[in-house]
Amino acid sequence: MLEDGFKSVRYSAILGNLRDNGHLEEADIKRLLHNYMTTQRIDFEGIPNEKAKIVTEALIDNYHRIMGS
Repeated sequence: MLEDGFKSVRYSAILGNLRDNGHLEEADIKRLLHNYMTTQRIDFEGIPNEKAKIVTEALIDNYHRIMGS
């Protein structure tokens, strides 16, 4: 899902990487970032369950990459 070797502490960079790899569309990213800025938490309102699952898995994978697991 995320590119090999990719890791970031920025939510927007993770979403951009998912877009670049064909998992999200620009409209999805705008909605996710708007939701984040509005609620100060990751909020999947208005995002299909399949895409929410992709983002969740990418965030977990990214966390493990940062932590070196």
